[in-house]
Amino acid sequence: MPDSPERKPFKISRQVLRDHAAPHSLKIPKAKSVSLRIVIWFVQIVVVLAVIEHFFIRPHLSKKIPSIPAAQHGELIPALGEDAKLPVSLKEVSPAWLPLLNTLPEEAVGAIQRQLDSSSRNGLPVESVNSIGMRFRLIPPGDCQIGSPENEPGHTAVEQRHLVSFSAPFYMGMYEVTQAQWGAVMGKDSNPSHFTGGSLPVEEVTWTQCQAFCKKLAEIEGLPKNSYRLPSEAEWEYACRAGSQTAYCFGNDVRLLDKWADYDGNNYKRTSPVGQKLPNAFGLYDMHGNVWEWCRDLYKNYPGDSTPYSEAHTYRCVRGGNWFVSAQECRSANRCRLPDQSTGNMLGFRVMLVLEN
Repeated sequence: MPDSPERKPFKISRQVLRDHAAPHSLKIPKAKSVSLRIVIWFVQIVVVLAVIEHFFIRPHLSKKIPSIPAAQHGELIPALGEDAKLPVSLKEVSPAWLPLLNTLPEEAVGAIQRQLDSSSRNGLPVESVNSIGMRFRLIPPGDCQIGSPENEPGHTAVEQRHLVSFSAPFYMGMYEVTQAQWGAVMGKDSNPSHFTGGSLPVEEVTWTQCQAFCKKLAEIEGLPKNSYRLPSEAEWEYACRAGSQTAYCFGNDVRLLDKWADYDGNNYKRTSPVGQKLPNAFGLYDMHGNVWEWCRDLYKNYPGDSTPYSEAHTYRCVRGGNWFVSAQECRSANRCRLPDQSTGNMLGFRVMLVLEN
């Protein structure tokens, strides 16, 4: 708060003294002196209150985040039971719940309905779990505009919007691969992570190490070697958006990102246990933060992007933002790429399970 201007001693000009001279010294009437002090104090109080309101109260009110119910899930999903048709390695999770609809945009309702319809039509549970406790959510077939509009804050030229289509359902990891799951597949002494903890996402993993994990997991479960794999960049964004066309799976209000992601605005220190935030419409957690997630494919130009081929096109795509980066870098459409032998304490992955048609 700026200091109040210094009050100078009250002075009367010589002319005033000559015009109003008295036989003895000049005296200001006491009543007028008291009134002047009261006026000055009142002005100072008004200035102080105005400064407090402008710099402290108003910004706080403008940044107030709309409240979201504490419950982490919505309605119960009916179990398929004996009607479930799953690979031998998977089991239906029951009970399982839908996400809270009042936390998501209107278009999410249609995505959830497509998920439920695909589950019923194909006999595939919405949520399933494999032999080492990895949970998966069913991603239904459908179309999606990926990329971002030019007026989206953070948009870049490499995010040209275009339509992608998926003709078959697949299972996407409900959470990022944890260190406990990594140890169950790769060996208990193989944890490469900087921040250690069984429920924390595994990090400091290269793209090549992720391939080895997927291959060995399929072997453990007696599945074809390509059953588990990293999602493609398009599969990742389709699953992340879950029917939304906004900057984030929940809408465009960046003030709400705290409820869905660990990023520099609420973390900036380390990874967090998976599944602590709210899920998207398909029931996937941490798609907007915590750790970057390796994707299967090499970085390539989207349709309409004429960026010349460069070394970056030999890099692998990574998606989803992380605990260290800004909110704009956690957007659904944000694209990043790294050499496939890169490591870092903000770099992990999630896997998907390919289903036979």
